[in-house]
Amino acid sequence: MPDRHREGPLTRGAIYRGEQSMRATGQLPAARRADISASKPSSKNIRPRRALGPVPEPQSAASKLGRASVGVAASAALVGGLAFATASPAAAAGACNPSGSAAKITKGDRGKQVRAAECLLERAGFHAATVNGQFSNADRSATKAFQSSRGLKASGNVNKKTWVALISQGTRVKLVEGSNGTSVVRLQKALSAYGKNVDATGHYGKITASRVKAIQAKYGWKRTGIAGKGVWSFLQHGGQWSKPKHHSSPKPQVKAAHLTSSSSKGLKALAYAKKQLGDPYVYGANGPGSFDCSGLTQAAWRAAGVKLPHNTNAQYRAERKVSKSSLKKGDLVFFYSGRSHVGIYAGNGKVIHAPRPGQSVQYIKMKYMPYNGAVRPA
Repeated sequence: MPDRHREGPLTRGAIYRGEQSMRATGQLPAARRADISASKPSSKNIRPRRALGPVPEPQSAASKLGRASVGVAASAALVGGLAFATASPAAAAGACNPSGSAAKITKGDRGKQVRAAECLLERAGFHAATVNGQFSNADRSATKAFQSSRGLKASGNVNKKTWVALISQGTRVKLVEGSNGTSVVRLQKALSAYGKNVDATGHYGKITASRVKAIQAKYGWKRTGIAGKGVWSFLQHGGQWSKPKHHSSPKPQVKAAHLTSSSSKGLKALAYAKKQLGDPYVYGANGPGSFDCSGLTQAAWRAAGVKLPHNTNAQYRAERKVSKSSLKKGDLVFFYSGRSHVGIYAGNGKVIHAPRPGQSVQYIKMKYMPYNGAVRPA
């Protein structure tokens, strides 16, 4: 009897043999060649392992020269045999080889699934310890930081929601029936972790489409069976989505005198930033669809009618300084020495920010980055 979760006749072996034959004759489609290439480490994409933190923006020609020197040093270290991360977040589901099981991992656990979780955390930019298959205190800290960035309860344990978010990380490629490649594998493994089991064949067939439709139907979305931005966002936040609640009791009235123009605009800026959650980080971008850190804050306040420069230090110098204790939603919060990173305050000690290449616009608790000032645009 055929496996009820397998996508028709396209087994892993069949796909592999077909690709080998098509590659030999030069007939492999360009898109599929790109999928295959993306899943393999490339010397061109090798980057040094980095500690948790976003990409700082260049502030001067001197800083550019400094980065060039670091690049030379990194290249020399690579030749010397140091270990560096080689796969993008989008390829992590294949490279890290999680089983699709959502088995809970706690401190002291060991094994292949622990190694897979460590690998996924590393590819997401949250893991600075050794990937060794032993779930340590460092692993718990990395897990808490990742959970916080996805709006999940920061328990430090790898649970079902954390697995779903880890496996689905990466770009939000639109997938339809007939799609093939590593992004399909990523989607299928995330669906299985969520509880909608399907074999990770890399082929988007009727079974995969039916699993997507089931999620869409559950939350009242249009049942297209297409994995678009909304489905990816749902999975990348651990399979969380709350239906709007309608309260019969009236909302408390707030006198207009209590709302300053800056706080009103701050809420508008924050509302814009929330709509960009999940959009990819692209250096130098300020929307629509992709952002770097100061590009996101610039676009958010532009939506509120305030012009800001596209540079972290310039944004800090141009606006009114506020203390950490008096932060309001929409304020710009700066981090790291030199104020090389900025996010928009979202309340409850969190900011929305665009962290670094390979990651997307997300929430994170301020305590995970060194605070270095705040301003309130007006």
